[in-house]
Amino acid sequence: MSWKLEAAVGCHMGRVRDNNEDNLFFNGRVLELIHPGLRHAQKYEFELEDKDLCFCVFDGMGGEEAGEVASYVAAKTLQRELVGHQDVLLSPRERLFRICESMNLAVCGESERRQNIRMGSTFVLFYFLGDEVYVCNLGDSKAFRLRGEEWMQISEDHVESLPPAFTRGKPRLTQHLGIRPDELQLVPYLAKGRIEAGDQYLLCSDGLTDMVSKEEICRILQSSPDARECVENLIATANDRGGKDNISIILIRIPEES
Repeated sequence: MSWKLEAAVGCHMGRVRDNNEDNLFFNGRVLELIHPGLRHAQKYEFELEDKDLCFCVFDGMGGEEAGEVASYVAAKTLQRELVGHQDVLLSPRERLFRICESMNLAVCGESERRQNIRMGSTFVLFYFLGDEVYVCNLGDSKAFRLRGEEWMQISEDHVESLPPAFTRGKPRLTQHLGIRPDELQLVPYLAKGRIEAGDQYLLCSDGLTDMVSKEEICRILQSSPDARECVENLIATANDRGGKDNISIILIRIPEES
């Protein structure tokens, strides 16, 4: 069976930040190192057939432009690994774990080249192959699936689990790209599922989920018939609520007639 995918992408600086530390991998495309985001959300159609498709959101961390460097380096590494290296001997799971290691080493290497400036990036991706979809992430950028009335997060948040009395603001990340191998073991979350006609898959940075509740995100997905307009609506809602961070979103829909 040949599956059709509708994919929409949006990236906005938000209303508070004066730089954009997010980056994207959109089936081969990566944003520039210094960028304001995308002026408007964009939509494309793809067919899976015998090829794979990958979509990813990166959320950079670090001061003095280090966040955008980390997310860009990670995105370019993913681009190089997926576009330039097709190792047929590796399973999708093995390939994704190897890509995670490559992205992490690339961010660590860039940090060393910049006199050990602390930098890092979260990431969350979908990798489509045949009738299967893999989700992989490090950090707290999120992946969701809407199937019929079932709305659920399918990524795993890598954050400290502490009682509310011991936390100030957001909990600290326990996993992200940019962890030196001699400091902590990298443990990406990876899961696999089968796609079904009518599915909706959402990737986003926390610029969306910190501003808009999961329940409202679901309602916007259900009420927006066009994928591009849906991404625009999500970004507008996050900005209406304060837009305190950069907002990056990738929405993939499997049409009912697939």
